[in-house]
Amino acid sequence: MTIKRSIIETPGDQFFLPELPLFVNRVHESFEMLQHTHDFIEISYVAEGSGAHYIDNSSLPVSKGDLFFIPVGVSHVFRPSSVAQKKNLVVYNCIFTQEWLNQLFHLQLSGNKDDFNVLFMQATKHATWLSFKERNGEFQPLFERLHFEYNAHRSGFMTILQTCVAQLLVYMYRSKMDFTPEVSKANLQDLDSLLAHIRGHCSSPISLKEAAARLSISERQLHRQLRKHTGMSFMEYVQHARIEACCQQLRANDHKISDVAANVGYQDMKFFNHLFKKMTGVTPSQFRQQHRQG
Repeated sequence: MTIKRSIIETPGDQFFLPELPLFVNRVHESFEMLQHTHDFIEISYVAEGSGAHYIDNSSLPVSKGDLFFIPVGVSHVFRPSSVAQKKNLVVYNCIFTQEWLNQLFHLQLSGNKDDFNVLFMQATKHATWLSFKERNGEFQPLFERLHFEYNAHRSGFMTILQTCVAQLLVYMYRSKMDFTPEVSKANLQDLDSLLAHIRGHCSSPISLKEAAARLSISERQLHRQLRKHTGMSFMEYVQHARIEACCQQLRANDHKISDVAANVGYQDMKFFNHLFKKMTGVTPSQFRQQHRQG
């Protein structure tokens, strides 16, 4: 038996300012929101917890790292797996008008033959939703930066928002379309296992030489595969994993920032503070305050 769900329409003028056809938020999903359509495009990223995503006539289990591109007219709603406070389903949403996306593609493709936009233009044309799965922590930092820049409204924030959304779309496109013939499926699984090990053991130092030895390949080969697989060098990935782990701890507890830094492998606070701000755009204390306010 098919259960019919009530579907409401959510207009963009509830969120957009006349001069800013883009909106970013971070929400704790509940059972109060009804399934809804909207007259804007939405990119939703599951940052914490688990639950279900009802989208069109489908029901999908979701957990951290799931991401969706939702065109105009597609109905959806998220539901947490539990009402327990410690098991919140936290979702970032970045919404914008079709016109804003068209302008972004025009800016990005000026003098560039890259056709990554085709995937998303076809999706919007046919009202087809797309799903993606984060494999190497590439989505969350972009959403955290989008959320901060949108709320801070600092000088040049629109340029940052455009850049972050463009990066996000490229990573989404790569996860769907960018296959590397020279890297077999088995090798990709080994590489994913290595990256999961790095993310899970942030405080333990590991060198490029040691990482390559774990996969029984040369350092040069690992460097090349990592670049194609994540878009980062080995050291950039290690730093990215550590800062992401730090962000998780800053959101989860009130420990001293120096203790949090040590937990992810940084003893030099001057270097840590510089790196954290370089990667997130804010200091660790500002990040914690932003999260508590959000």
